[in-house]
Amino acid sequence: MAEKVKNTKTKLRIKLKSYDIKMLEASVGKVVGLLIKSGAVVKGPIPLPKKRKLYTVLRSNFKFKDSREQFERMTYSRMVDVVETGAKTMEYLQNLAIPVGVMVDVKVF
Repeated sequence: MAEKVKNTKTKLRIKLKSYDIKMLEASVGKVVGLLIKSGAVVKGPIPLPKKRKLYTVLRSNFKFKDSREQFERMTYSRMVDVVETGAKTMEYLQNLAIPVGVMVDVKVF
């Protein structure tokens, strides 16, 4: 019987999240540029649905219950899939400087 040999190439899924869309787009540009420079095959960036969190706060502490204030917080996210990694991809990703307001999650398959 002929056995199938699986190709064990490293695949990465990078998710970036932020409250600021400009900072997120700049970080995604840095990551994608770095991945292409390292010789990786990239799919994306793929925009994911934004998450809206709404908070309602009373303006007065006890008397005026009808007077309320509403605040919202939007979370923007992007996903980059790396189908094939290059020779220096992991080294470049470890040395990458991402701003403080952007959360990065890297999963290896």
